[in-house]
Amino acid sequence: MLSYIEHDNAQAVEIGLSGRVSTEEFDQVARKLEAFIKRHGQVRVLEVITDFEGMDAAALWHDVKFSLQHLKDFNRIAVVASPDTHNLWSSLVSPFMDCEVEHFPPDEINAARDWLMWPEGAAEA
Repeated sequence: MLSYIEHDNAQAVEIGLSGRVSTEEFDQVARKLEAFIKRHGQVRVLEVITDFEGMDAAALWHDVKFSLQHLKDFNRIAVVASPDTHNLWSSLVSPFMDCEVEHFPPDEINAARDWLMWPEGAAEA
């Protein structure tokens, strides 16, 4: 299951991943994120991963293609996940990212939002 929230004022989106993600769900969120990128240019992404059980094979392939097409469109990524999920994400995805990536444990979601939305030196609006 995927959830998706846009924060236009911070040029950021929050994506929640839990359970099993279907191809249809992934494609729907990818279309929204692509439109957001078109509106804002480089964007920030907060991924909150809880009880994630995996993706359909086609959804995984769509995710890989989407990520490769948009590598330069992300300027900051915060990942909130358990250490096991964090280590998997780090080994599979992080090496390809050309932006700041920070990992947070589940009990630090507010710190992840703060880091993502308000970089050092920026005043909260």
